[in-house]
Amino acid sequence: MAVLNTDTATSDSAVVQAIKIARQYWFILIPVFFAIRFFCYKFISPIRKYPGPFLASGSRAWKVWSTYSGHTEIDHINIHERYGPIVRIAPNELSFSSPAAAKEILAAGKGFHKTDFYGVFPPPENPDIFTETREAVHAVKKRYASNPYSMATMQTMTGYIEDTEKLLSSKFDAMCQTKDQYCNLGDYLHYYAFDVLGEIAFSRKFGFLEAGYDIEKAIKTIDDMQWYDGIIGQIPEWDFAFRRNPLRKYIPGLDTGKFLITRMAIEEMDQRKKIGSKELERKDLLSQLFAAHDKAPDAFKEGDVFAVAHGAIFAGSDSTASTMQSFCHHVLREPKIYAEIKREIDEATAAGKLSHMPQWNEVQALLYFQACLKEAMRIRPAVGLNITRLVPPEGTEIEGTRLPGGTKVALNGWVLHRNEAIFGRDPKAYRPERWLEGDAKNMERYMFQFGGGSHLCIGKNLALLEMNKTLPFLFREYEFELLKPAEDLKYHSTFFVVQSGLEVKISKREKQG
Repeated sequence: MAVLNTDTATSDSAVVQAIKIARQYWFILIPVFFAIRFFCYKFISPIRKYPGPFLASGSRAWKVWSTYSGHTEIDHINIHERYGPIVRIAPNELSFSSPAAAKEILAAGKGFHKTDFYGVFPPPENPDIFTETREAVHAVKKRYASNPYSMATMQTMTGYIEDTEKLLSSKFDAMCQTKDQYCNLGDYLHYYAFDVLGEIAFSRKFGFLEAGYDIEKAIKTIDDMQWYDGIIGQIPEWDFAFRRNPLRKYIPGLDTGKFLITRMAIEEMDQRKKIGSKELERKDLLSQLFAAHDKAPDAFKEGDVFAVAHGAIFAGSDSTASTMQSFCHHVLREPKIYAEIKREIDEATAAGKLSHMPQWNEVQALLYFQACLKEAMRIRPAVGLNITRLVPPEGTEIEGTRLPGGTKVALNGWVLHRNEAIFGRDPKAYRPERWLEGDAKNMERYMFQFGGGSHLCIGKNLALLEMNKTLPFLFREYEFELLKPAEDLKYHSTFFVVQSGLEVKISKREKQG
């Protein structure tokens, strides 16, 4: 027993000594620990042979800092120009610049599943189609939500888009009568995109257009939330210290249920449950999602109805507004392009081929307009952050490169859309003619502004319908002149590319013909 007591005393003494040393030299031991871990990641990782920024080889700090900077898409363009087509951007993550590799990674049935990056996006307790990482569950949710989002269904709602177009037009008409004819076109396109989605989803506008400002700073709140999602998404385990912290609900002002858009969604959900969606004459997105729930209440639950409808506002408004802003800025700063678009629209109108409120099928025949819109989506995709996937557990080969299972692979639309082999000369330039001169069908195969494969953005049809109806109408009815034609739009990438500075002088165009 004496021996045992001696050993225990010795052991206790060693532990006490270790604690004393740690307390005394913590400022040395902590940096040493992180340095050792850094170099272990750098040199022991199975993807250590791939080049990239030094900081990225042993930590995720490069990704966090790049996202925090607000221009991670530019950082990714630069590192691929410096290091080549495959770049190491974290200890276990590679970024690819090849559109062919992206197509393979995003293809349905290839086994590349979403990473834990998506788990940060709210609501964590009931993911929507975008944030759902369980492939089987994602497939079920998408199956029941696909019909309400189909182009055929969306075209039945064109009247609601047109009602919002008329409100936007009335606002612009009033601006034309002011002394300086000033218009913050970028802001009003943002308000318009939100109000259209309010009509489509809940049969009611959010009121941004009528007010002429960001009510309750709701749009700014979404931008701030996207900042959080983008940054913490690079280190998702930290989400439990912040948004998922159980103490968070006790902090004043952080109750998401009081947020304008969430509040409206909850109100509409409660109302539909009381009166029943079948009693509504108007079939908006929410009523159709409830109909899907009624058919399969166990597979497509009530929480899924809320998540999908609510998520549509977050995903569809910023992305559509950003693309329309990019389109307008690129077209307006190039006089020849602007003149050609107006000529095409005017000729179609004079020939009776373009209605007062342009229709989807009519606008598809405006070939130069379509080239300009595709070029805007190519050179300035609305999503600035990476799409990330996990290599299947058994590993795989991508373009001759063998990757171990569990490796993260990242794709950035801004990088992929600047591939000269696919998109031709001057891939960094806005040149709509490439869509008329080159192999447009092949280029479209390698466009990723809406994602790809089984995870193609479910709101794609609504976004395209909205832009194709709105932009030709505005360019036929109004004359726009950039106030700062030599300056680029200011922007930052949270998840979406959030832009500002699209300010114009506006006037009514004279009727042509």
